[in-house]
Amino acid sequence: MTIHLPKLIALIRLLFSIILREMELGDKAVGFLLTLTSLSIFTYYTFWVIILPFVDSDHFVHKYFLPQEYEILIPVIAGVVLLCFLSIFVGLVMLKSKKKKTT
Repeated sequence: MTIHLPKLIALIRLLFSIILREMELGDKAVGFLLTLTSLSIFTYYTFWVIILPFVDSDHFVHKYFLPQEYEILIPVIAGVVLLCFLSIFVGLVMLKSKKKKTT
């Protein structure tokens, strides 16, 4: 049995194109889910912060939202956590680059 190189190359290209197409669909699905999640959080938070203060406090809609004390607390905590992780990441990258320069 002999394998012709052009046929083998064509088969490898076909396999890579199928794999890349599947990865592209996966990336699109992840991107769609991230966008949908972001829009949902933005809509919820906007309604909670901007519209809910003008609704009567005994209205049934208030039971679907956290107390108003958390309106500022949640974004502040999220920002602090994000800055901490970002600082740790930058620090680790700087340490790795320093080790590469010394070796």
